[in-house]
Amino acid sequence: MKKTSVFAINVALALVLVGVLMVYSAASVQSSDPFGELWRQLLFVAAGLLCMLIALRVDYHIFTNRLVLGAGALFVATLLVLVLLIGDEVNGARRWLSLFGFRFQPSELAKIAVIVLVSVIASENQRHIRSLFKGYAPPMIVAGAFAALVLAEQDLGGPVILGMTTLMLMTMAGARWLHLFVSVVPCAGLCYWLIRSNDYRWERWQVYTRPWEYRSDEGLQLIESWAAFARGGLLGQGPGASEQKLFYLPFAHTDFIMSVLGEELGLAGTLFVVGLFAALLVLAVRIALSARDLLGTLLASGIAMCISFQAAFNMGVVTGLLPTKGLPLPFISSGGTALIVNLTLIGILLNVGIQARDEERRPAPAIVKAREPRPAISAPAR
Repeated sequence: MKKTSVFAINVALALVLVGVLMVYSAASVQSSDPFGELWRQLLFVAAGLLCMLIALRVDYHIFTNRLVLGAGALFVATLLVLVLLIGDEVNGARRWLSLFGFRFQPSELAKIAVIVLVSVIASENQRHIRSLFKGYAPPMIVAGAFAALVLAEQDLGGPVILGMTTLMLMTMAGARWLHLFVSVVPCAGLCYWLIRSNDYRWERWQVYTRPWEYRSDEGLQLIESWAAFARGGLLGQGPGASEQKLFYLPFAHTDFIMSVLGEELGLAGTLFVVGLFAALLVLAVRIALSARDLLGTLLASGIAMCISFQAAFNMGVVTGLLPTKGLPLPFISSGGTALIVNLTLIGILLNVGIQARDEERRPAPAIVKAREPRPAISAPAR
């Protein structure tokens, strides 16, 4: 698995490099210092690589330590509560927390917390995983609590990613399909109610279904995104040559940075980035299937799904396949907290990979299913 781990880190670093170049291109026009955003992003990259190296060096089995697990969960939960009380309000939502001169987004840390907590609980409680109350409910309640705290920040996209990742982890752990189905139906209904009961979210849904009717206001962002891809054509306008980033496309350096990439690098560059995310998913799945234990399998699977779901969601938004939602593109969009968290997740993934067994010596397991121990068969009396 060492080769797979090396490929995985190379793919992740390639995405980071693309991100640095695109952030500089998209954000430099909005600042009086053209290199200011570049240095800022490079600082985040350095911090993220440091966290990745720490996660790579620390054995992932440390998460099974009750003290470490409880302290980490309490720390993240405290930050999520603090952001609701004293967080900075941006665009009508409290998602940012400023402490000791640093400004960060605690909801990103919730991704690590949920992946680790659900993986540890599901792996340690594997004997009862097919039981609703003993095995299935505990990790779902923990994940739901963190998702609720993120949702209280007026962020619907984050809880959706956490929910999808958790359901995938429980599937890998061997939970009953009936339990999963019973969870999906009310969650889908809750999402619909949250969209329908909120004027802002419902307006975004209307824009998604009829963008040209909102051409002059809420539909502008999506239409300008389409224009960027159209101008890019096959090979693009060239690095730095995007016109949409010149205050035509809102949030060009964050949520809609993929549109700027499509305009500058064309369909070829867009497919290259999509290919990098697909390669990272495949490599992460290979690591998950070759992990030494169920905990490693679940950690690698959760990381693969979390990053892939968010990347797919962002790409769906910028192309109009999904309603507009403020989710950054992993490794590429401007933003320090998300980049540091994603690189930390890559470090955990690599940690699982370097401890994994070679695929050639171990057949790839199917979805893990809990089995009741068979009763011992006594020898017949003679």
